[in-house]
Amino acid sequence: MAAITNPVNSSLPGHRFSKVIGWLRPEYVLLIMLLILIAVFTALNSHFLTLANFASLIDQNAALFVISVGMTFAIISQNIDLSPGSLIALCGTVVGLVFTTTGNIALGLVAGFVIAIVFELFDAALIAYLRINPLIVTLAAWIWARGLAISLTGANSIAITDPFIDFMNQPILLGITPPIVLAVLTYLAGWFILSKTRLGRYTAAMGSDERVTIQAGVDTRRYKLLMFAFFGVLVGLGTAITVGRLGAATPSAATGLELDAIVAVIIGGNPFQGGEGNLLRTAIGALFISVLNNGLSILGMLDSQIEVYKGATILLALLLGTASLRLLRRISRSGASEDSPA
Repeated sequence: MAAITNPVNSSLPGHRFSKVIGWLRPEYVLLIMLLILIAVFTALNSHFLTLANFASLIDQNAALFVISVGMTFAIISQNIDLSPGSLIALCGTVVGLVFTTTGNIALGLVAGFVIAIVFELFDAALIAYLRINPLIVTLAAWIWARGLAISLTGANSIAITDPFIDFMNQPILLGITPPIVLAVLTYLAGWFILSKTRLGRYTAAMGSDERVTIQAGVDTRRYKLLMFAFFGVLVGLGTAITVGRLGAATPSAATGLELDAIVAVIIGGNPFQGGEGNLLRTAIGALFISVLNNGLSILGMLDSQIEVYKGATILLALLLGTASLRLLRRISRSGASEDSPA
């Protein structure tokens, strides 16, 4: 006798509430927290919720948005890169030294891009071919790149006076500056690569199960090189944005940028274990970090106070996101058990 499958009982608790709370995924929880954060900062400072301040907010954190795209690729593929901030400082130093020597900012920027791509490829080769843990490889790069930048400059900033600096800080329309445009274009390019190309598909496949991906005939080493090369391009772009905004090359630039990028990816709802993710989640995470940085700064807090409140708020976002995800999984399992054949 054929098994009889019971129809779905919509009165069951799992089915009754799943549609109601299904929208409370981690990225939506973060979006709610973002709106609350904006409301709080607006209540504390009437100048916060203005078009000019929000344009300034994105402009100040444009490098974070750009690096977060590369970090999303790294985390989806079950890799990590702790070096972008230090590499931006080093590449910025190279830009400054080349400009000082030649007076040509374009040549300096090209040199910065080349250095970023070469060093990211070097890290990728150690990870892909020698199978050294990416955490260790990029942690070492985080240390030596910043140290090399300090050594090359004697811990001093290199002033850059060129029309490029004015261009990067001059609004194009409604307060929108070139760094904001570059951040948006980076997300569009990242979306296209992640969803429409082999690199994007194999990035997710490597994060899901690299062994199975290799057995399917994919040379994962090659795609790791391509992924880190793309990250190198983004580091070069982050360098151009940072140098352009500061009007100088400084070895202390972008300190902690890589940590903010990792946090933006994770609190946005992308799983740290890799295998899947999307850039919309990352964009929400990066916007949350940017609003938090800007809001705490305009309140006139000390750096030590900013770090305390920033860390506590990020932890709260992570806890709420994790709680909502566990609740959704519990309801999903409950619904699946109720729908099983009799």
